[in-house]
Amino acid sequence: MKLDLFLKKLISILFPVLFFLVPLFFLPLNYELFEFNKIILVYFLTILIAAAWAGRMIIQKKFIFRHTPLEIPIAVFFLSQVISTIFSLDPHTSLFGYYSRFNGGFLSLTGYLLLYFAFVSNLEKGDVYRLIKSVFASGLIISIYGILEHFGHSFSCLIFSGKFDTGCWVQDVQTRVFATLGQPNWLAAYLAILIPIAIYFFITAKTKISRAYYLLLTTGYFACLLFTGSRSGFLGLVIALIIYWLLTFFTNRQRIKSYITLFIILNSLFLILVIIFGSPFSQINKFIYYQSFLAPKALNTREPQHPSGQGTQLEVGGTESGKIRQIVWKGAINVFRHYPFFGSGVETFAYSYYNFRPVEHNLVSEWDFLYNKAHNEYLNYLATTGTVGLGTYLFFIGFFITKNVIQFKNQKLKVKNEIQNSKVNKNMVPSDNFDFCLLPFALFSGWLSILVSNFFGFSVVIVSLWFYLIPALIFVLNNSQSFPAPSKPLKNPTVPLIFLLLVTFYLLLSVVNLWRADFFYSQGLKLTKQNEYSLAYQETSKAVNLSPQEPVFLSELSSNTATLALVSSLQKNATAAAELTKGAVAFSDRAIKESPKNINLWKTRIKVFYTLSTFDHNYAIKAIEATQEAIKLSPTDPKLVYNLGLLYGKVGKTEQAFSTIEKAIELKPNYEEARNALALFYEDLGQNDKAIEQLKIILQGKPNDPEIMARIEKLKK
Repeated sequence: MKLDLFLKKLISILFPVLFFLVPLFFLPLNYELFEFNKIILVYFLTILIAAAWAGRMIIQKKFIFRHTPLEIPIAVFFLSQVISTIFSLDPHTSLFGYYSRFNGGFLSLTGYLLLYFAFVSNLEKGDVYRLIKSVFASGLIISIYGILEHFGHSFSCLIFSGKFDTGCWVQDVQTRVFATLGQPNWLAAYLAILIPIAIYFFITAKTKISRAYYLLLTTGYFACLLFTGSRSGFLGLVIALIIYWLLTFFTNRQRIKSYITLFIILNSLFLILVIIFGSPFSQINKFIYYQSFLAPKALNTREPQHPSGQGTQLEVGGTESGKIRQIVWKGAINVFRHYPFFGSGVETFAYSYYNFRPVEHNLVSEWDFLYNKAHNEYLNYLATTGTVGLGTYLFFIGFFITKNVIQFKNQKLKVKNEIQNSKVNKNMVPSDNFDFCLLPFALFSGWLSILVSNFFGFSVVIVSLWFYLIPALIFVLNNSQSFPAPSKPLKNPTVPLIFLLLVTFYLLLSVVNLWRADFFYSQGLKLTKQNEYSLAYQETSKAVNLSPQEPVFLSELSSNTATLALVSSLQKNATAAAELTKGAVAFSDRAIKESPKNINLWKTRIKVFYTLSTFDHNYAIKAIEATQEAIKLSPTDPKLVYNLGLLYGKVGKTEQAFSTIEKAIELKPNYEEARNALALFYEDLGQNDKAIEQLKIILQGKPNDPEIMARIEKLKK
């Protein structure tokens, strides 16, 4: 039994560690600094928690499982994801998640649900409070991190470059902070969850010091959220706070006076922060942001900007984000119409969207950006998991909301009965009982903020963790009845425990190797940028050896190998060039076989064949064939059509080159590169008038461009 108590204690420690470390954890060693490392940590700790839970079952010789009302909604939702994964356009991506996003695949969902059931089956009310205290500690570090970023000092830069400034980031981190979360909207969504919970501890604090601490904590979280400039996070918080205060006041109206002062103090501080620093909404700022009274133009500084390298405008905001969002949402609906029941497959939006990408996407500034999410969690589920997937997801949400509404009504009735039975004034109602019920209110309100922020974005690791674990925390706090399922006792626990240890070690090693593979892949990419092709090949080969089924690694290795083949050809080493050529094609074939609908892999394949065609003209035809296949997957992509035209020109098919480039221009009338190529074709043919016509159209988008004007004058002579 000592071992059982140890394992139970271990689980109660690992959960706070999980919630403390995940939002903080990131490393500069990987392809994706933030989300990848967070999901790796989740997998690692989930394996340890699940192993400890399984160990307890073996020791106790019974199935340890606490039933909760959410079992049926979870089961049907999980089943929908299983079916969607089986019939996916890309089962590999559906299983592991889209490479660079990682969160949202079937594997991550399984992990979150394991954590849910492990929590409700092993932990008690006291564990919930300890977990929340660890969350506050983590949130405090992150909010200080973000606030300092706003004022030009990033701990990340101090660690990476030794300079306590923000110069290590390409992004304008002072305008929109992201701390250790990696993106402003993700940080805002995280803080919107924490703030209602922190408010609970503020209004129920028993000492002045404790109350002052939670007041500072809450306002710190709020200030950091303002500095993210996130509209979705701010809106999610507003909705969460409205719900929380309504639940608090109307569940026990007799206690309103005891909380109204605290309500005024807290919201006055929030208002002061908005007056000083502004909100993410210019509509609000023009009424209360102090700079709007001093200099109306200053309002523009509060508009979310588009820092380069941080993601699409839908992620970071921007003047065009609303227009782009409408186009992407339209594409998501088009995907759903084609895959109405089970969608295109879990996490396959990056592939299915481009098959139905609206042509108007070519006219926005981010026409050539990759969109691997619908930037609306509900439309994303609709497109990738169909009616069944979205329906079961909404069923899960609706069921949980309904259960909480019932719980709140019961709590209100309980408070009313206590008042009547006590036959004393309202101040003599046991305050601890009511104060305790406010924590589920706070957790539920924070959970509702996720539903709001996800309408304009999507869940990342820490948000998903809260989405699936808040219901677990609430059910443990409410002490829902549990009935352990009967099971046959195990005769000899030693052998199963040894087997469990071996399985756990294997799974942990697999997670470590997953991280190592990404590390080698990242190193390979860096070396490629430095033109160290041989070293890049070696590092990428290590990644492939560790994860031989990962198509992203295989595709990059094919590109490395093709470059080395070109180098060997230039060095007149025909034997090595031939071997490397064969290897490049083989790696590309393996990548395409593993993920045939991945448009990025086809683009790399085109690049590989084009590289090989520089010393073996037969591969020019293969490059054309690969481009044609890519266009089938993304028919409205003008860049693919344009490149096909260039390839036709390379093999001497001038007429097809003309017509194909003209088609690219039809898809994107303001396509400067395509019109310039067309002008060059006309110039080579001596049709100067037509060349001038194309250049004049380019000049409309680039008025007074000296280079274009000089070319026009030259052609006129």
